[in-house]
Amino acid sequence: MVVGTDRFKRLGEVERKSLGMPNLTMAVAEHPLGGVQADILLAKADGLLEQVVEGLTGREAGGR
Repeated sequence: MVVGTDRFKRLGEVERKSLGMPNLTMAVAEHPLGGVQADILLAKADGLLEQVVEGLTGREAGGR
C-alpha cells in the first residue's frame, strides 16, 4: 500500500512499476497534507482511511 498526495501520484506509479509491483494499491489525497487546518486534514485522513481499508481488504470501509 502506498499513501500519498495527488501531486506525487505519477511518481508513485513509476516507482511501483520500477520496483516490480505494478499492482500495488495506492491511496491518494489532495495535496497538501501539511500546513492545513485540522478540520481539512481530518477530512483528508478520513478519505485516505477509506482507500486504505478498501485497498488492503478489497471491501469498502464500513462493509462486512
